[in-house]
Amino acid sequence: MNAFKHRLLTLLLLFIVTVPLHAQVPEEVTEVLRKCAQAMGHPDGVEYEMSLKAKVALVTVLSGQINAFAKDRKNKFFFTMKVLGQPVKSAGGFDGVHQWRYTQGAESDTVYVRKGTEKAKSDYDLNFHIDLEYRHAAMTTRFGNYVITFTEPKYAGVPKKVTMTISGKDYLFREMETKKDETTMTMRLTHFRIGVLDDIFTFDPHQYDDAVIVEMK
Repeated sequence: MNAFKHRLLTLLLLFIVTVPLHAQVPEEVTEVLRKCAQAMGHPDGVEYEMSLKAKVALVTVLSGQINAFAKDRKNKFFFTMKVLGQPVKSAGGFDGVHQWRYTQGAESDTVYVRKGTEKAKSDYDLNFHIDLEYRHAAMTTRFGNYVITFTEPKYAGVPKKVTMTISGKDYLFREMETKKDETTMTMRLTHFRIGVLDDIFTFDPHQYDDAVIVEMK
């Protein structure tokens, strides 16, 4: 009997230690993310706006808005924000050939241009593969939305906790909150529309006459 108890205790200890090491994101979470990715993409292209806010403790250090367009692999974005009260603008995109980014500088504004790749993505593309970056996820429903909280990141530099809200009706992305150290960043969808003209993705350097154009091979 003592030998049986010892064996049973050993198995229980192995179970307790092993289960967290093999914890994984539930399949229903991956399925919701997959449906969200489908809803946020369309052959005719999509246009969306998002608000962005970052706080350190209770102090807002960054606030702004992202206007983005996406169609197939093409994308374009405009970002206006205030960092510690100072206005900052940036823009960028991929027109199928060139990947470019406009940034404001202390002395002069700059547009960096380089040849794009099939994997070229916008800096503000939504991450629908976040389930691959964490060991654990819990999903609940709140006011008709799916609320997914990711914890236990697999890689260094990944936020310790991310909470994503996805509509239970149409599977559109609603909100994402990330927490890293004392910084909390919240990104919220404020507008979504299907249908984008191809011309909007064309890179036109003449739109930035006051900027220095830097071509990177």
